[in-house]
Amino acid sequence: MKDLQSYMAEVIEELKRNEKFPAVHIYLCTCNSFTKFCGSASMPLHEVFTPGRLKEYENWMMQQELSLNTISTYMRTLRAVYNRWMPPGSTGHNPGLFNGVYTKVTAQTKRALTGRQMRQLIDADLEQLTKEQQSVLAYFVLMFLFRGMPFIDLAYLRKRDIDMRNGRITYRRHKTGRQLVVQIPREALPLLKTCKDNRPSSIYLFPILNAEPHDDWKLYQCYQDALRSFNKSLRRLALRLLPGVKISSYTARHTWATLSFHLGTPVGIISQALGHSSIRVTETYLKPFEEKRIDKENRKLISAVTKCKLIN
Repeated sequence: MKDLQSYMAEVIEELKRNEKFPAVHIYLCTCNSFTKFCGSASMPLHEVFTPGRLKEYENWMMQQELSLNTISTYMRTLRAVYNRWMPPGSTGHNPGLFNGVYTKVTAQTKRALTGRQMRQLIDADLEQLTKEQQSVLAYFVLMFLFRGMPFIDLAYLRKRDIDMRNGRITYRRHKTGRQLVVQIPREALPLLKTCKDNRPSSIYLFPILNAEPHDDWKLYQCYQDALRSFNKSLRRLALRLLPGVKISSYTARHTWATLSFHLGTPVGIISQALGHSSIRVTETYLKPFEEKRIDKENRKLISAVTKCKLIN
């Protein structure tokens, strides 16, 4: 009987061969988390996948004060492993095994900045910041200006992706492979000049990834290191420019989507701009804001009725 560690190792190697590196990262994190929970990931699969064991793992993660989305991610990863080991419809498969644990996805609406806060960052005086802070702020603002571009796509941008003559950047989303064309706003030009990697040896537009030759998995690990460093530096920068406000690499993307929505931009346009795989993804993304908008309209209606402003 295979244990969880060896079985997940097989899955991870397959994901590597298929170059699904974000999934590799999640599977590794899940395996490491479960190892910490039980002291060893060598537990037989039939002992891992029981309602009691999964509930114990969920309770342990809550005690570790992990976010609900992190708990959901690890549980959904284990569910994928279970379905691979025990395919739905096969003898012994329990379709309700994960019903008792948290597998939902909670929208993180609090990550978005207000328009005023974003303006503060755009107007910040770079000369008052260190070289590292200048780069961190420039990357954050560029992600916002480039229609909420994710940090991974910014990091992987190549010099050949940018056409300064026509003022456009053409690239493929790392997550979906979808090609996007972004017009370069004039506000981005000085930031591009400040941050551009001018080393002839580097194929990348910005000095975020290590340009030395290595395989794709090592390059992705380099990106993960860069992401952790960026978020750490971004938190320190926020303490100086936006005291009391928590921001991360995702904040630029959430802010662009949120402000666009509040300006009345159609959801379909926002979906295309973000490069989402479907409009349903965007609708889920913006659902909390839609509910707030409906509540606001309801409040207006109630006020109109109570103040006798309605005709008929």
